[in-house]
Amino acid sequence: MANPTDCDLEAYFREELLKKYALKKYVLLPKEQYNNNIADLTATDTSAKKTPHEYYLLKKYEVLKCGDVFESIRRRNANEDPIYFATLEDTYDIIKRAHIATGHGGRDKMVKELTKNYANITHDTISIYKSLCIECQRKRPTTKGTVV
Repeated sequence: MANPTDCDLEAYFREELLKKYALKKYVLLPKEQYNNNIADLTATDTSAKKTPHEYYLLKKYEVLKCGDVFESIRRRNANEDPIYFATLEDTYDIIKRAHIATGHGGRDKMVKELTKNYANITHDTISIYKSLCIECQRKRPTTKGTVV
């Protein structure tokens, strides 16, 4: 079970993301808009005449069906592995798993880890998470050092 500080950090992280991406809503989509895009993509395959929005979705996304769950992935060639799109609500957990997997690694290590599987997690998002990690704050030196 998560301790209260993790819940507080997650709430603060989401708040910061909402501030950061208020103007750029296309980067991290809320779950509702993500599901609407998937519904539009699945309906687009059957419709005869397509709108400009549907052409945009078809150019950028694919829908991957895993059992009863539909996931949005980046359009790919036949032999490529799927690269998923993360929702705004799932971003904290995804970055937290990658951060722990890299041994509380820096931004560049996390970017390398995350770009293997996710398309829309940016450097800014990772930097926000990294600034909130308590263990990383403890490891960080408090003074730069003095020259004698």
